[in-house]
Amino acid sequence: MLPAWFIIVVFLVLTVFFLAWRLIRSRTWKQMQLRKAAKLAAGGKTEDMIEFLKRNMNKKSVSDPLSNALIYFFIKAGKYDEAEQLILQAIEKGDSSAMALAQLGYVAGGRANHKEAEEYYRQALELDETLKPTMNMNIAGMLIELGERLDEAEELLKEALELRDGSARSGIHINLAMLYLKKKQPVEARVQAMTAYELIPSGSIILTSSRANALALASRACTMQGVEDEASKLAAKALKLVEDLPGMDRLAQELKTMIKDDIPSPEK
Repeated sequence: MLPAWFIIVVFLVLTVFFLAWRLIRSRTWKQMQLRKAAKLAAGGKTEDMIEFLKRNMNKKSVSDPLSNALIYFFIKAGKYDEAEQLILQAIEKGDSSAMALAQLGYVAGGRANHKEAEEYYRQALELDETLKPTMNMNIAGMLIELGERLDEAEELLKEALELRDGSARSGIHINLAMLYLKKKQPVEARVQAMTAYELIPSGSIILTSSRANALALASRACTMQGVEDEASKLAAKALKLVEDLPGMDRLAQELKTMIKDDIPSPEK
């Protein structure tokens, strides 16, 4: 018969291994890994970040936080082939999720294959109704960009607005602002843009750039209204938010052209 001390030691060792296994598989562990990837990116070590995500991601699921982060990084960077390869790899390994179809839609949209993108978005929606707010926004965004079926785009966005609460509605208001600018309705565009600005909390670079974008849209709406001084003030306020942010040079330059020289710079 095994001694009691040996059984206790074995039990403790197995418990430690079990807890470690649970931690590695947990969302907390994934968040820790995402923070490490973010630090690599912030330090300019983009290739190291990519390799880190590839080593640790779940290649069978696009919904895995690390897989999702890498796919969207590639999409935002315009590396559509790399993003598509990861998505198709997950599908080949058994991922039949609506999210995989939605991501293929993002890739197609990035390549300006608008019809294909819309088909993917609608297929994703058929599989998962909970994606309706996001899919509606994506389809509406394409229609606004193309200047087509704008009334349909408005209906899609209003439907999405009813399905979201709080700050999650900010992106929909941004899209509505762009829609009304396209429809030459500056008053409505300004209301939507400022609503989005008020809903977006302060915080990360992404949130700050989103707030600046909302102010820029409001500024354009004021220009369309002929309210030049207010347009300039809003543009200056937006510039204060993005002038030191990496990757925002294009918006910063555009905002500078919208600011009148005799308008004082707002306080941060």
